[in-house]
Formats: sequence, structure tokens, C-alpha cells
Amino acid sequence: MRRLWETTVLVALIVGVSGCDSGPTEAEGSTFAPASGVCHATASDDRSPETYAPIPCSSKHEAETFLVGVIRGTDGVASAPPAADTEAMWRLHDACDSAAARFLGGEWRESRLAMRTLTPSTARWQAGERWYRCDLVEMLALDRWVPNPRANSLRAGLTGDSPLRLTCFTAPEENADDLVDLPPASCTGPHGTEFAGIWPAGPEVEELTEEVMQAGCRSTVARYVGAPEAALEGRLEVLAYVLESEPEWLAGRLSAICFLHSPNRHLDGSLRNTGLPPR
Repeated sequence: MRRLWETTVLVALIVGVSGCDSGPTEAEGSTFAPASGVCHATASDDRSPETYAPIPCSSKHEAETFLVGVIRGTDGVASAPPAADTEAMWRLHDACDSAAARFLGGEWRESRLAMRTLTPSTARWQAGERWYRCDLVEMLALDRWVPNPRANSLRAGLTGDSPLRLTCFTAPEENADDLVDLPPASCTGPHGTEFAGIWPAGPEVEELTEEVMQAGCRSTVARYVGAPEAALEGRLEVLAYVLESEPEWLAGRLSAICFLHSPNRHLDGSLRNTGLPPR
């Protein structure tokens, strides 16, 4: 069995946040609030009004703000912005998550996109700012998790046959830095690896060991191809990426990105709901 990619980390540019409620920003002592529907030259976490410089999304940029809302209720009266591993952060992360699916027309986790959430700094929070901001960043490639500048909006970017979606790849190889090279490939041409889905670990899973990830992604691959798990042996290998900087990890919600790999022959088409390839 090929070694599972349990040590591969894709940095997702996530910043800790607090609670949520969309609408115009209201703050005592400060009138600054970011805008939605704008883009940013770099995917920086700088949140100061002095350096805030949004640009049109038709200009070259790394990050796009698709939602700005207000932090209210008990979260809004806290003395400081919440830490990344708090329930307040989860309420806001879930709000951004739902809005991202509507904005994109698909699940960002199944693409080359990273979602990040920004709130005021401690100093700006104490000045009265209570906004939160949801951004999306296109990454260069699954094995090159750095921002890929673009010059148009990501709105509806995952509808139809989007090139941002995770699909098929060449055979994975480890490079000199012990990282995995996984160049994309067409699913209608020769390829060795195919994205099979996201496996969410249940609440009983406290640590994603190699054995746990292998079992979870094995079930995901079996459902993807439409075959019994036992039938995968000798036909397909199970591979996984881990997003360790996702806020899901910070809150103990573990998951893995699952792939199938054909070790013995090239694939010439997707295996989705087609059964197993010939030996």
C-alpha cells in the first residue's frame, strides 16, 4: 500500500474570528468597516483602516471579499475578539461557509480555493469596530498551496465544469523536500489519480492516524466508484491530503481530502460511479 499523505499540509489562510449577523457595520468610536464585493492585491491579514486599499475585482488580485457582516449579541459585547477555537468563531465561520457556497455555486473545500475570515484587531475592537469579513483566495495548485492572482470575480466560480474543482491528476511523486508533487490532468486523458471526496471524521475520532484516515478514505473511494470496499484491493490505492490549518482542526472537527490512485495502469476516464478499472 502506498504511504498515506498524512504529513502533507495545505495552508488555508484562516484567521480566528467571532460571532455573526449580516448587515451594515455599527461601531462606537470608529466608523471604519470593510466593503463586500471588492478585491485585494494581496491575501494579507492586515485589517487596519490606514492600510485598507480595496480594488476592483477586474484588477489583478489575490483575495476577494464576498461578505461583510456585523458581530452582535454576546459576541459583540466581549472585551476582545474571540480566539480561533471558540464557539463564537464557529458561528462566524459557519456563516461565511454558507455564504461561500451560495456565492460560488459549490463547495469550496472541493476546489483550489481557500476561505478565510477576518475581524478587527484587538485595538480596533476596543475602538468599537464589530465587523467581520469573509474572503476567498484561489490557490495555485493542490500541491502548490500559495495564492494564484486572478483578474475577475469568483462569483459562480464553481458552477458547471469549473477548472477550480479538484478532479484528476498525474501519478503522485515525492520531491526532494519530502512533499508530494501532484500536477493536474484531464479526466478524459491519461491520468493516475482522481479526487473522490471529503471524508469527515465523526465525533468519536480524536486523532487522524494513518489507519483512521485510510479506513475513512477507503469508504469514500468505494462510494465514489460504486464498488464494495473489499473489491478495491489490488485495483485502487487510497490517498489523502490533510488541511491542518483549517478552523475545523482548531475546533476538533477533523477531515481528509480523499483520492483514488490506479497503481498498475493509466486511467482514460473518470471512475465516478463506473466501478473498478480492469486489472
